[in-house]
Amino acid sequence: MNALLTSDSLLARLADRVYAVSEALNWLARRAAGLFFLGMLATMMLQVVARYAFAAPPFWTEELARWLMVWGGLLGASCAFHTHADPAMVHPPAGVAWRLKLQAVSRFIASWLFFLPVLWFTYPFFLRQIGRTSEGLEVSTAWMAAALPVALILILFHGVAGLGALVSPRVLARETDYATQFSSNTTE
Repeated sequence: MNALLTSDSLLARLADRVYAVSEALNWLARRAAGLFFLGMLATMMLQVVARYAFAAPPFWTEELARWLMVWGGLLGASCAFHTHADPAMVHPPAGVAWRLKLQAVSRFIASWLFFLPVLWFTYPFFLRQIGRTSEGLEVSTAWMAAALPVALILILFHGVAGLGALVSPRVLARETDYATQFSSNTTE
Protein backbone atom coordinates (compact mmCIF):
# COMPACT_ATOMS: atom_id res chain seq x y z
CA MET A 1 0.00 0.00 0.00
CA ASN A 2 2.81 2.43 0.88
CA ALA A 3 4.48 1.72 -2.46
CA LEU A 4 1.35 2.98 -4.20
CA LEU A 5 1.51 6.34 -2.43
CA THR A 6 5.20 7.25 -2.76
CA SER A 7 6.19 10.01 -5.16
CA ASP A 8 7.72 7.45 -7.54
CA SER A 9 4.74 5.11 -7.42
CA LEU A 10 2.70 4.09 -10.39
CA LEU A 11 -0.29 6.00 -9.02
CA ALA A 12 1.74 9.20 -8.59
CA ARG A 13 3.18 8.90 -12.11
CA LEU A 14 -0.32 8.37 -13.51
CA ALA A 15 -1.55 11.44 -11.61
CA ASP A 16 1.37 13.45 -13.03
CA ARG A 17 0.52 12.36 -16.57
CA VAL A 18 -3.19 13.09 -16.20
CA TYR A 19 -2.32 16.51 -14.79
CA ALA A 20 0.08 17.14 -17.68
CA VAL A 21 -2.77 16.42 -20.11
CA SER A 22 -4.97 18.78 -18.09
CA GLU A 23 -2.29 21.49 -18.30
CA ALA A 24 -1.96 20.98 -22.08
CA LEU A 25 -5.73 21.15 -22.57
CA ASN A 26 -5.83 24.30 -20.46
CA TRP A 27 -3.07 25.84 -22.58
CA LEU A 28 -5.05 25.08 -25.75
CA ALA A 29 -8.31 26.35 -24.24
CA ARG A 30 -6.66 29.61 -23.12
CA ARG A 31 -5.27 30.24 -26.59
CA ALA A 32 -8.58 29.37 -28.24
CA ALA A 33 -10.53 31.59 -25.82
CA GLY A 34 -8.15 34.45 -26.55
CA LEU A 35 -8.58 33.97 -30.29
CA PHE A 36 -12.36 33.83 -29.92
CA PHE A 37 -12.35 37.10 -27.96
CA LEU A 38 -10.04 38.74 -30.48
CA GLY A 39 -12.35 37.57 -33.26
CA MET A 40 -15.33 38.94 -31.36
CA LEU A 41 -13.59 42.29 -30.93
CA ALA A 42 -12.68 42.44 -34.63
CA THR A 43 -16.21 41.51 -35.65
CA MET A 44 -17.71 44.15 -33.38
CA MET A 45 -15.28 46.78 -34.68
CA LEU A 46 -16.24 45.86 -38.24
CA GLN A 47 -19.89 46.24 -37.32
CA VAL A 48 -19.36 49.65 -35.68
CA VAL A 49 -17.26 50.99 -38.55
CA ALA A 50 -19.69 49.67 -41.15
CA ARG A 51 -22.67 51.11 -39.26
CA TYR A 52 -21.34 54.60 -38.60
CA ALA A 53 -19.00 55.09 -41.56
CA PHE A 54 -21.05 53.41 -44.28
CA ALA A 55 -24.52 53.15 -42.68
CA ALA A 56 -24.66 49.51 -43.76
CA PRO A 57 -23.43 46.95 -41.22
CA PRO A 58 -23.13 43.37 -42.43
CA PHE A 59 -26.08 41.29 -41.28
CA TRP A 60 -23.91 38.46 -39.94
CA THR A 61 -21.59 40.39 -37.60
CA GLU A 62 -23.84 40.47 -34.54
CA GLU A 63 -24.50 36.75 -34.67
CA LEU A 64 -20.84 35.86 -35.23
CA ALA A 65 -19.78 38.09 -32.33
CA ARG A 66 -22.34 36.37 -30.08
CA TRP A 67 -21.07 32.90 -31.06
CA LEU A 68 -17.46 33.93 -30.49
CA MET A 69 -18.40 35.36 -27.08
CA VAL A 70 -20.10 32.11 -26.04
CA TRP A 71 -17.14 29.98 -27.09
CA GLY A 72 -14.59 32.35 -25.54
CA GLY A 73 -16.53 32.68 -22.30
CA LEU A 74 -17.11 28.97 -21.79
CA LEU A 75 -13.52 28.02 -22.63
CA GLY A 76 -12.39 30.82 -20.33
CA ALA A 77 -14.54 29.36 -17.56
CA SER A 78 -12.76 26.01 -17.91
CA CYS A 79 -9.41 27.80 -17.72
CA ALA A 80 -10.52 29.70 -14.61
CA PHE A 81 -11.54 26.43 -12.96
CA HIS A 82 -8.21 24.82 -13.79
CA THR A 83 -6.13 27.68 -12.37
CA HIS A 84 -8.36 28.27 -9.32
CA ALA A 85 -9.35 31.68 -10.67
CA ASP A 86 -13.02 30.74 -10.48
CA PRO A 87 -15.20 32.31 -7.78
CA ALA A 88 -14.82 30.45 -4.50
CA MET A 89 -16.34 30.99 -1.10
CA VAL A 90 -13.21 29.81 0.70
CA HIS A 91 -9.58 29.71 -0.32
CA PRO A 92 -7.59 27.58 2.10
CA PRO A 93 -4.19 28.82 3.22
CA ALA A 94 -1.62 27.72 0.67
CA GLY A 95 0.83 26.32 3.21
CA VAL A 96 -1.56 23.77 4.69
CA ALA A 97 -1.34 20.61 2.58
CA TRP A 98 -4.30 18.77 4.09
CA ARG A 99 -6.57 21.75 3.38
CA LEU A 100 -5.39 21.90 -0.22
CA LYS A 101 -6.07 18.18 -0.58
CA LEU A 102 -9.50 18.68 0.95
CA GLN A 103 -10.10 21.51 -1.52
CA ALA A 104 -9.12 19.23 -4.42
CA VAL A 105 -11.66 16.65 -3.29
CA SER A 106 -14.31 19.33 -2.66
CA ARG A 107 -13.76 20.92 -6.09
CA PHE A 108 -14.02 17.49 -7.70
CA ILE A 109 -17.25 16.57 -5.90
CA ALA A 110 -18.85 19.99 -6.37
CA SER A 111 -17.98 20.20 -10.07
CA TRP A 112 -19.27 16.70 -10.77
CA LEU A 113 -22.47 17.27 -8.76
CA PHE A 114 -23.20 20.52 -10.56
CA PHE A 115 -21.90 19.94 -14.08
CA LEU A 116 -22.71 16.27 -14.69
CA PRO A 117 -26.49 16.87 -14.69
CA VAL A 118 -25.99 19.93 -16.90
CA LEU A 119 -23.88 17.84 -19.26
CA TRP A 120 -26.59 15.17 -19.27
CA PHE A 121 -29.19 17.67 -20.48
CA THR A 122 -26.90 19.21 -23.10
CA TYR A 123 -27.27 16.07 -25.22
CA PRO A 124 -30.97 16.59 -26.07
CA PHE A 125 -30.31 20.33 -26.40
CA PHE A 126 -27.49 19.61 -28.85
CA LEU A 127 -29.67 17.20 -30.84
CA ARG A 128 -32.34 19.90 -31.22
CA GLN A 129 -29.72 22.36 -32.45
CA ILE A 130 -28.44 20.04 -35.17
CA GLY A 131 -31.63 20.51 -37.17
CA ARG A 132 -31.67 24.30 -36.81
CA THR A 133 -29.90 26.83 -38.98
CA SER A 134 -28.87 30.29 -37.86
CA GLU A 135 -30.36 33.23 -39.69
CA GLY A 136 -27.23 35.31 -40.14
CA LEU A 137 -24.49 32.77 -40.71
CA GLU A 138 -26.73 30.07 -42.21
CA VAL A 139 -24.91 27.24 -40.44
CA SER A 140 -26.16 24.70 -37.93
CA THR A 141 -26.66 26.17 -34.47
CA ALA A 142 -25.09 22.97 -33.14
CA TRP A 143 -21.73 24.69 -33.63
CA MET A 144 -22.63 27.20 -30.94
CA ALA A 145 -24.34 24.60 -28.74
CA ALA A 146 -21.18 22.46 -28.82
CA ALA A 147 -19.39 25.05 -26.69
CA LEU A 148 -21.28 23.96 -23.56
CA PRO A 149 -20.40 20.25 -23.55
CA VAL A 150 -16.80 21.01 -24.58
CA ALA A 151 -16.37 23.41 -21.65
CA LEU A 152 -18.12 21.09 -19.20
CA ILE A 153 -16.01 18.10 -20.21
CA LEU A 154 -12.87 20.21 -19.76
CA ILE A 155 -13.99 21.33 -16.30
CA LEU A 156 -14.82 17.79 -15.25
CA PHE A 157 -11.47 16.54 -16.55
CA HIS A 158 -9.62 19.32 -14.71
CA GLY A 159 -11.46 18.22 -11.55
CA VAL A 160 -10.27 14.64 -12.02
CA ALA A 161 -6.72 15.84 -12.71
CA GLY A 162 -6.79 17.97 -9.56
CA LEU A 163 -7.38 14.83 -7.51
CA GLY A 164 -3.80 13.94 -8.37
CA ALA A 165 -2.82 16.30 -5.54
CA LEU A 166 -3.80 13.51 -3.16
CA VAL A 167 -1.05 11.18 -4.39
CA SER A 168 1.49 13.25 -6.32
CA PRO A 169 3.77 15.88 -4.75
CA ARG A 170 4.21 17.50 -8.19
CA VAL A 171 0.48 17.91 -8.70
CA LEU A 172 0.07 19.18 -5.14
CA ALA A 173 2.83 21.74 -5.73
CA ARG A 174 1.23 22.96 -8.96
CA GLU A 175 -2.23 23.14 -7.39
CA THR A 176 -0.67 25.01 -4.44
CA ASP A 177 0.87 27.51 -6.87
CA TYR A 178 -2.50 28.12 -8.50
CA ALA A 179 -4.29 28.36 -5.15
CA THR A 180 -1.68 30.82 -3.83
CA GLN A 181 -2.26 33.18 -6.75
CA PHE A 182 -5.92 33.65 -5.87
CA SER A 183 -5.88 33.15 -2.11
CA SER A 184 -6.75 36.15 0.03
CA ASN A 185 -5.36 34.54 3.18
CA THR A 186 -2.04 32.77 2.81
CA THR A 187 -1.36 32.24 6.52
CA GLU A 188 -3.21 30.19 9.05
